Amino acid sequence: MTSGGKSFQNRDIRLWKELVQGSDQALGQLRHCYFKALLNYGFKFVKDDALVKDCIQEVFIDLWNSRERVAEPTHVKAYLLVSLRRKIIRNRRTVHPWDDQAHAISDDYDFSIEFSPEWRMIREETLAHKAQKISEMLDALPARQREVIYLKYYQELSREEISAMLNITPQTVSNLLQMAYGQLRKRFSPTAISTLLSILFV
Repeated sequence: MTSGGKSFQNRDIRLWKELVQGSDQALGQLRHCYFKALLNYGFKFVKDDALVKDCIQEVFIDLWNSRERVAEPTHVKAYLLVSLRRKIIRNRRTVHPWDDQAHAISDDYDFSIEFSPEWRMIREETLAHKAQKISEMLDALPARQREVIYLKYYQELSREEISAMLNITPQTVSNLLQMAYGQLRKRFSPTAISTLLSILFV
Protein backbone atom coordinates (compact mmCIF):
# COMPACT_ATOMS: atom_id res chain seq x y z
CA MET A 1 0.00 0.00 0.00
CA THR A 2 1.32 3.45 -0.86
CA SER A 3 2.02 6.00 1.88
CA GLY A 4 -0.96 8.02 0.62
CA GLY A 5 -3.22 4.98 0.79
CA LYS A 6 -1.97 4.20 4.30
CA SER A 7 -2.66 7.79 5.35
CA PHE A 8 -6.24 7.59 4.03
CA GLN A 9 -6.76 4.28 5.80
CA ASN A 10 -5.51 5.71 9.10
CA ARG A 11 -7.82 8.70 8.67
CA ASP A 12 -10.78 6.42 7.96
CA ILE A 13 -10.06 4.27 11.01
CA ARG A 14 -9.85 7.38 13.19
CA LEU A 15 -13.12 8.75 11.83
CA TRP A 16 -14.81 5.38 12.26
CA LYS A 17 -13.78 5.20 15.93
CA GLU A 18 -15.04 8.76 16.48
CA LEU A 19 -18.29 7.85 14.74
CA VAL A 20 -18.82 4.85 16.99
CA GLN A 21 -18.33 7.15 19.97
CA GLY A 22 -21.18 9.34 18.70
CA SER A 23 -19.44 12.02 16.64
CA ASP A 24 -21.77 13.29 13.92
CA GLN A 25 -18.84 15.39 12.66
CA ALA A 26 -16.95 12.17 11.90
CA LEU A 27 -19.98 10.91 9.98
CA GLY A 28 -20.07 14.16 8.01
CA GLN A 29 -16.37 13.94 7.22
CA LEU A 30 -16.71 10.39 5.92
CA ARG A 31 -19.62 11.50 3.75
CA HIS A 32 -17.59 14.44 2.45
CA CYS A 33 -14.59 12.23 1.69
CA TYR A 34 -16.51 9.59 -0.23
CA PHE A 35 -19.65 11.24 -1.61
CA LYS A 36 -18.21 11.74 -5.10
CA ALA A 37 -16.85 8.19 -5.27
CA LEU A 38 -20.18 6.78 -4.08
CA LEU A 39 -22.13 8.90 -6.55
CA ASN A 40 -19.96 7.78 -9.45
CA TYR A 41 -20.24 4.13 -8.42
CA GLY A 42 -23.99 4.33 -7.99
CA PHE A 43 -24.41 5.71 -11.50
CA LYS A 44 -22.77 2.57 -12.85
CA PHE A 45 -25.86 0.64 -11.75
CA VAL A 46 -28.71 3.07 -12.33
CA LYS A 47 -28.96 6.36 -14.24
CA ASP A 48 -31.18 8.04 -11.67
CA ASP A 49 -29.57 10.97 -9.88
CA ALA A 50 -32.27 11.23 -7.21
CA LEU A 51 -32.30 7.50 -6.47
CA VAL A 52 -28.52 7.28 -6.12
CA LYS A 53 -28.36 10.31 -3.84
CA ASP A 54 -31.22 8.97 -1.73
CA CYS A 55 -29.44 5.65 -1.41
CA ILE A 56 -26.20 7.38 -0.36
CA GLN A 57 -28.14 9.30 2.27
CA GLU A 58 -29.71 6.07 3.51
CA VAL A 59 -26.28 4.41 3.75
CA PHE A 60 -25.05 7.10 6.13
CA ILE A 61 -28.32 7.19 8.09
CA ASP A 62 -28.14 3.41 8.55
CA LEU A 63 -24.48 3.69 9.53
CA TRP A 64 -25.29 6.30 12.16
CA ASN A 65 -28.22 4.34 13.57
CA SER A 66 -26.24 1.09 13.79
CA ARG A 67 -22.84 2.60 14.66
CA GLU A 68 -22.60 0.80 18.00
CA ARG A 69 -23.39 -2.60 16.48
CA VAL A 70 -21.40 -2.54 13.24
CA ALA A 71 -17.96 -4.14 13.40
CA GLU A 72 -15.09 -1.90 12.33
CA PRO A 73 -14.39 -2.72 8.66
CA THR A 74 -10.89 -3.38 7.42
CA HIS A 75 -11.47 -1.00 4.51
CA VAL A 76 -13.98 1.78 5.16
CA LYS A 77 -14.23 2.89 1.53
CA ALA A 78 -14.98 -0.63 0.34
CA TYR A 79 -17.56 -0.99 3.13
CA LEU A 80 -19.36 2.17 2.01
CA LEU A 81 -19.28 1.17 -1.66
CA VAL A 82 -20.72 -2.28 -1.03
CA SER A 83 -23.36 -0.79 1.30
CA LEU A 84 -24.45 1.52 -1.51
CA ARG A 85 -24.43 -1.35 -3.98
CA ARG A 86 -26.79 -3.37 -1.79
CA LYS A 87 -28.97 -0.36 -1.10
CA ILE A 88 -29.42 0.38 -4.80
CA ILE A 89 -30.24 -3.25 -5.57
CA ARG A 90 -32.87 -3.35 -2.81
CA ASN A 91 -34.40 -0.08 -3.99
CA ARG A 92 -34.54 -1.32 -7.59
CA ARG A 93 -36.33 -4.45 -6.41
CA THR A 94 -38.89 -2.29 -4.62
CA VAL A 95 -39.38 0.24 -7.41
CA HIS A 96 -39.19 -2.31 -10.27
CA PRO A 97 -40.48 -5.62 -8.87
CA TRP A 98 -41.06 -6.92 -12.40
CA ASP A 99 -37.42 -6.36 -13.39
CA ASP A 100 -35.64 -9.72 -13.21
CA GLN A 101 -32.27 -7.97 -13.41
CA ALA A 102 -33.08 -6.15 -10.18
CA HIS A 103 -33.48 -9.47 -8.38
CA ALA A 104 -30.23 -11.16 -9.31
CA ILE A 105 -26.66 -9.95 -9.45
CA SER A 106 -24.69 -12.21 -11.73
CA ASP A 107 -22.24 -11.78 -14.58
CA ASP A 108 -25.20 -10.56 -16.62
CA TYR A 109 -26.13 -7.66 -14.35
CA ASP A 110 -25.95 -4.13 -15.68
CA PHE A 111 -22.74 -2.25 -14.91
CA SER A 112 -21.90 0.57 -17.27
CA ILE A 113 -18.55 2.27 -17.63
CA GLU A 114 -18.41 5.84 -18.82
CA PHE A 115 -15.27 7.55 -19.90
CA SER A 116 -13.97 11.07 -19.56
CA PRO A 117 -14.56 13.34 -22.56
CA GLU A 118 -10.97 14.55 -22.27
CA TRP A 119 -9.65 11.68 -24.34
CA ARG A 120 -11.67 12.94 -27.31
CA MET A 121 -9.60 16.10 -27.18
CA ILE A 122 -6.30 14.26 -27.42
CA ARG A 123 -4.46 15.77 -30.36
CA GLU A 124 -2.51 12.66 -31.17
CA GLU A 125 -4.80 10.75 -33.51
CA THR A 126 -3.18 7.39 -32.80
CA LEU A 127 -3.80 7.66 -29.05
CA ALA A 128 -7.39 8.77 -29.59
CA HIS A 129 -7.95 5.78 -31.87
CA LYS A 130 -6.48 3.44 -29.23
CA ALA A 131 -8.68 4.99 -26.55
CA GLN A 132 -11.76 4.41 -28.68
CA LYS A 133 -10.76 0.83 -29.34
CA ILE A 134 -10.07 -0.02 -25.71
CA SER A 135 -13.41 1.54 -24.76
CA GLU A 136 -15.18 -0.76 -27.21
CA MET A 137 -13.26 -3.77 -25.92
CA LEU A 138 -14.23 -2.98 -22.32
CA ASP A 139 -17.87 -2.72 -23.34
CA ALA A 140 -17.62 -6.27 -24.67
CA LEU A 141 -16.34 -7.70 -21.36
CA PRO A 142 -18.68 -9.42 -18.86
CA ALA A 143 -20.12 -7.00 -16.29
CA ARG A 144 -18.14 -8.44 -13.36
CA GLN A 145 -14.85 -7.96 -15.21
CA ARG A 146 -15.82 -4.38 -16.08
CA GLU A 147 -16.67 -3.71 -12.45
CA VAL A 148 -13.35 -5.05 -11.18
CA ILE A 149 -11.46 -2.95 -13.73
CA TYR A 150 -13.46 0.10 -12.65
CA LEU A 151 -12.83 -0.50 -8.94
CA LYS A 152 -9.12 -0.91 -9.54
CA TYR A 153 -8.54 2.04 -11.87
CA TYR A 154 -11.18 4.59 -10.86
CA GLN A 155 -11.80 3.81 -7.19
CA GLU A 156 -8.15 2.76 -6.78
CA LEU A 157 -9.04 -0.16 -4.53
CA SER A 158 -6.55 -2.88 -3.76
CA ARG A 159 -7.16 -6.52 -4.62
CA GLU A 160 -8.04 -7.19 -0.97
CA GLU A 161 -10.47 -4.26 -0.84
CA ILE A 162 -12.22 -5.40 -4.03
CA SER A 163 -12.35 -8.92 -2.63
CA ALA A 164 -14.01 -7.75 0.58
CA MET A 165 -16.40 -5.49 -1.27
CA LEU A 166 -17.64 -8.03 -3.82
CA ASN A 167 -17.52 -10.97 -1.40
CA ILE A 168 -15.16 -12.93 -3.60
CA THR A 169 -11.67 -14.22 -2.89
CA PRO A 170 -8.57 -12.15 -3.72
CA GLN A 171 -7.62 -14.90 -6.16
CA THR A 172 -10.94 -14.47 -7.96
CA VAL A 173 -10.25 -10.74 -8.23
CA SER A 174 -6.88 -11.54 -9.76
CA ASN A 175 -8.49 -14.04 -12.14
CA LEU A 176 -11.10 -11.52 -13.28
CA LEU A 177 -8.43 -8.89 -13.86
CA GLN A 178 -6.28 -11.36 -15.76
CA MET A 179 -9.19 -12.42 -17.96
CA ALA A 180 -9.96 -8.77 -18.75
CA TYR A 181 -6.30 -7.99 -19.41
CA GLY A 182 -6.09 -11.09 -21.59
CA GLN A 183 -8.70 -9.65 -23.92
CA LEU A 184 -7.08 -6.22 -23.95
CA ARG A 185 -3.61 -7.68 -24.56
CA LYS A 186 -4.84 -9.12 -27.83
CA ARG A 187 -4.60 -5.56 -29.11
CA PHE A 188 -2.39 -3.56 -26.72
CA SER A 189 0.81 -3.88 -24.71
CA PRO A 190 0.57 -3.96 -20.86
CA THR A 191 2.04 -0.44 -20.69
CA ALA A 192 -0.48 0.89 -23.19
CA ILE A 193 -3.35 -0.73 -21.29
CA SER A 194 -2.37 0.91 -18.00
CA THR A 195 -1.88 4.30 -19.66
CA LEU A 196 -5.17 4.22 -21.56
CA LEU A 197 -7.20 3.01 -18.57
CA SER A 198 -5.75 5.75 -16.38
CA ILE A 199 -6.96 8.49 -18.76
CA LEU A 200 -10.29 6.98 -19.75
CA PHE A 201 -12.13 6.78 -16.44
CA VAL A 202 -14.10 9.80 -15.27
